[in-house]
Amino acid sequence: MHLTPWPDPLPAGIEVYRLDFDLTIEAAEARRVLTSDERAKAGRFARTADRVRFTVTRTALRNLLARRVGCEPAEVPLVASAHGKPFIECAVGNAPQFNVSHSGSHALIALGDARTVTEIGIDIEACKADVDVEAISSLAFTTCECEEVRNAADRLHALYTRWVGKEAVFKAIGVGVGAHLKSIGIRPGANGQFALECAVPEWTNFQAVTLRAPIGYAAALAWRAKEETT
Repeated sequence: MHLTPWPDPLPAGIEVYRLDFDLTIEAAEARRVLTSDERAKAGRFARTADRVRFTVTRTALRNLLARRVGCEPAEVPLVASAHGKPFIECAVGNAPQFNVSHSGSHALIALGDARTVTEIGIDIEACKADVDVEAISSLAFTTCECEEVRNAADRLHALYTRWVGKEAVFKAIGVGVGAHLKSIGIRPGANGQFALECAVPEWTNFQAVTLRAPIGYAAALAWRAKEETT
């Protein structure tokens, strides 16, 4: 397991870490800090690569969170929401907001200081050249997004850039993606910033940026900053 802090500047209060996997080697040592339920979940994956991704990512997350809440990694009280978003079950001092994503040989873990960030989401995707760009666009994107992808010089890049941005936003919100794909519009802008258009009033004030992913991948980060009180 190789855990690397994100080298690029990030918004205030946010940290991102990248994991690089060897998907051929079982992560026996990493399993020691998992709960019995987590070990059972890992064991249900038929493929070695899937077991490695889950085990190593969850172990790295537990290690990062344990340092911030002051307990052993195995004791971090992780639970999942109805939509599968993990969170710390009880109020723990200094507990950050967090989110994880993995694809192919890499994973990303985002941590947000709870004093400045109320929600956070992250996504990384391996870019497959053989995807049906038109079919995915019509399923996942608004009319405006579809037109922008269709007219892009690099349609594959345009597709994945918008997809990871949208996925990161939905993960920050904490809802399932399938029923809401066209509720948010994503438009890449200057300096990696996304312009967001949202049809749900409760989902306003989120921000999102692209992340410089490994070659062959696309990645994005989304968050909502805590409003200052006067």
